[in-house]
Amino acid sequence: MPSPDFHRRRRDAFLDALDGPVVLFAGGFLSRNYPANVFPFRADSSFLYFFPRVEPGAAAFFDPAERRVTLFLPARTAGDALWHGAMPSLDEERQLAAVDACLAVEELETHVEKLAAGRRVRSLAVACPKTTARARRLTGEDLDFDSADGPGDPAVVDAIFRLRACKEPEEIAEMERTAAVTAEAHVNAMAHTRVGGTEQEIAGIVDGTFYRHGCTPAYLTILSVRGEVLHNHHHDNPLRKGDLLLLDAGAEAASGYCSDVTRTWPVDGRFTPEQAEVYDIVLHAELAAIRAVKAGVRYGDVHRTSARVIADGLVQMGLMRGDPDHLVEAGAHAVFFPHGVGHLIGIDVHDMEGFGDRVHYPGGRKRSEQFGTCFLRMDRDLETGHVFTIEPGIYFVPAILHEQELRAKFGSMIDYDAAERFLALNDGRGFGGIRIEDDVLCTGAGARVLTEAVPKTREAVEAAVGTG
Repeated sequence: MPSPDFHRRRRDAFLDALDGPVVLFAGGFLSRNYPANVFPFRADSSFLYFFPRVEPGAAAFFDPAERRVTLFLPARTAGDALWHGAMPSLDEERQLAAVDACLAVEELETHVEKLAAGRRVRSLAVACPKTTARARRLTGEDLDFDSADGPGDPAVVDAIFRLRACKEPEEIAEMERTAAVTAEAHVNAMAHTRVGGTEQEIAGIVDGTFYRHGCTPAYLTILSVRGEVLHNHHHDNPLRKGDLLLLDAGAEAASGYCSDVTRTWPVDGRFTPEQAEVYDIVLHAELAAIRAVKAGVRYGDVHRTSARVIADGLVQMGLMRGDPDHLVEAGAHAVFFPHGVGHLIGIDVHDMEGFGDRVHYPGGRKRSEQFGTCFLRMDRDLETGHVFTIEPGIYFVPAILHEQELRAKFGSMIDYDAAERFLALNDGRGFGGIRIEDDVLCTGAGARVLTEAVPKTREAVEAAVGTG
């Protein structure tokens, strides 16, 4: 967990960046099916970035003119103590959080009016609709958590982005801790994979490993023999000989910092010749992209590095035709690699993705309009301290391979008859997909892989499968 001094320094830096008062909200409980039955609380990431212990309903008033931070928490009542146990008093919370004042959030509007003293107050939308509605009423801003332009005033968004983008040593240490838990979960999943088992069994082992270490899944665990479905959260398939099992899962600590790792392995512990050939192409693409990481390098160029390796490999397999550079320029590779190479990661698994393309595509850069490449989630120049994923893949997706518009466009570049043979593998279940993903820190010397403990070579993966 980052230290109280870390959070204090982050709050001071935020005050330095502001030109007027800002209220940030933690958000509240979201109901699962009826009001009192709620999902586990997860604080808004920007709020969690500034405070180590966050309660549902919390808010904070940042006043750069007075250099003061006022924390707002729910009032302590006897009823709350009955149901949830005794809590520190508001004054004790003030001391624990090292803020200037701690007041009851039930009286937030009255206190903010006094603290603002007629000045304009800004805020950010959060995932909790009730909290965002309160922020709108308080500030008069048209806040929308789902806005493509970001959750609030660009100046506030930019200030937080600049603070969160480059990770400090305490943040990296926290991500290394979740990486170790994530590695254990992936190894456990490989070890317990067996023909005749089920996806649900392995998914339970993965999530159970996270919880055993005091973590939670950073996102809904993706685990499926239908790896060609990029975000496949269904775990209802049996594990059969010839299938590839794809696991995309990462642990999240109480601090919010997390990991995001994908591995793919054969259910029966041995890659077929076709699987081995495709796997090695994806692995080479990932390693080439990692080698390309350096401060000042454009992330879009890292993506193109991996795409070119994939195109070259598929040409050698006879699935594509032509010069790999030309194939990537034309976008033909995206028939098999239909997404971007990765995204920032930190206290969000897709770090600050909700801030919009304005911050992820700076300086007038625009998302590609090409199929597949348009899903590249950012195109910033890399800086020392950036942490991001590298996750190329190759997939045989029937809907894409049968798309007539793409067939007309890339008919001379792709051997569709050869691709059809991959769709017919495994008694018609198809090849599926292979993705390999690691979390990478950009350092002054290049790249450091935070998740390198997860088996990745074909030999290491085969050695791990079925040993549980």
